[in-house]
Amino acid sequence: MVHEIAMGRAFAQCDGAVRTFSQNYSVVSEGDEIRRVYMVNSGMLRAFRFLSDGRRQITHFLFPNDLIGLIDNDSYSKSVETVVQSKLTSLSQSKLQEFISCNEGARLALQKETRNLLRRSNSLQVILGRLSSVEKLSCFILLLYQQKPLQQIVHIPMPRQDIADFLGMTVETVSRSFTRLRRLGLIVSRDPSSIKICSVSALQQVAGRFVLTGSPCRNVRAGISTNI
Repeated sequence: MVHEIAMGRAFAQCDGAVRTFSQNYSVVSEGDEIRRVYMVNSGMLRAFRFLSDGRRQITHFLFPNDLIGLIDNDSYSKSVETVVQSKLTSLSQSKLQEFISCNEGARLALQKETRNLLRRSNSLQVILGRLSSVEKLSCFILLLYQQKPLQQIVHIPMPRQDIADFLGMTVETVSRSFTRLRRLGLIVSRDPSSIKICSVSALQQVAGRFVLTGSPCRNVRAGISTNI
């Protein structure tokens, strides 16, 4: 939290520009020259690349306090769009680098962001390569749950296609996996964009050791069949 505050100060002290973007707005495009770095104040965004065969791979979702373009070199490594209406603060790259060079807290925040991205990438490789579809979806639900861990109501504002492009599944498999979790009694659908987790610990057991943040779950997989 201290590191996030330090980076937030950078955007505030350097007169960062605040702007609200509408749903599905393209904030940056892969390959564009980096002129500004962004901090997410509210909302949710998707970061993605297009593969050589034209398929889209969502690499991660961005939440409040996440940063866009901070650790890239000269150009944005991914395209970023809003999932819902989102408020961002942007700052010129040169001003931010100047602030980081003389602020220890901001330097630590940059190091933490780099470690988080590496951890996230490593976890996603395991999830896409080793876990079943139900296990993948369980990890994804826990990622969203961790944004507000005191609530068992999880909002899922993105379309099923986004989930499929993130987890390396088809939309049909995503739907079947939601059905399987409901039949296991682990989740209850409230409406098309939210669910209730009936047992966080049981969902963690299905997800196994890995969640999408790279942190281990408290419980390992045990006693619940996730075959579909």
